[in-house]
Amino acid sequence: MFHVTEEMSVERIGKNETYRPDIVLFVNGIPFVVIECKRPDLVSSDGKKPVEQGISQQLRNQLMEDGIPQLYIYSQVLLSIATNDARYATTGSKAEYWASWKEQFTNTEEKEEFTKRLFSIKNKVLSNEKKNKLFEERYKYVRSYFDEIEKNPIAITEQDTLLYSVCSPERIIELSYKFIVFDAGDKKLPRYQQYFGVKKTLRRVKQIQNGKRNGGVIWHTQGSGKSLTMVMLGKCLSLEFGISNPKIILVTDRIDLDDQIYKTFHNVGKK
Repeated sequence: MFHVTEEMSVERIGKNETYRPDIVLFVNGIPFVVIECKRPDLVSSDGKKPVEQGISQQLRNQLMEDGIPQLYIYSQVLLSIATNDARYATTGSKAEYWASWKEQFTNTEEKEEFTKRLFSIKNKVLSNEKKNKLFEERYKYVRSYFDEIEKNPIAITEQDTLLYSVCSPERIIELSYKFIVFDAGDKKLPRYQQYFGVKKTLRRVKQIQNGKRNGGVIWHTQGSGKSLTMVMLGKCLSLEFGISNPKIILVTDRIDLDDQIYKTFHNVGKK
């Protein structure tokens, strides 16, 4: 079951006061995704951009002694969105590791279909019955504002792309089940390059003709997370339906790489 709620009050540790995250997404009653939404034109007094403010708020809620860390025990993905800027991370991620998401496509037709589908979802007109439920406890001008918006097509923004790409039911379950790993206790999500690289590799591995399959290359730069990409690929191979007892062989040309990759696999609990 997938549910969404806005401004859910969560009692702060040691206080009778509450913090209210803007949006929380639930899967079977578990708070999987916590989202902070910011006005795109609102720069804070200390010069922080809107998305940076949302990230700071997420970190405050998790880390402050009188915050709401209990909400984040089961959270898988955290978002900070501000219309034309949007970032994602997971619980415990430092501010510098919050990243942008860029959906990848195999061809132009696939990209056009994605854009068309997202545009259709954003511009779907709600029924009066749904509007009555949605706006019944709000000021009248709020409904009037949204009624006016519906009169013209609304363009897709960065936050739309991130929300749809990461939080659609199939994707959020896949990310949580197959891609999130704990590296020496630190919870880590894939960058979009890692996610799509692993997905493409899985498709290649499953293509067998006359008992053989083609190889391939994933090109990495230094510090791009290639060791974690290997771990995520290994995890996905072991969980992939139709691939039984996969063998994974790692070949390196330097001893320090042996040590690095061994430690990475060891830290995430993979032998």
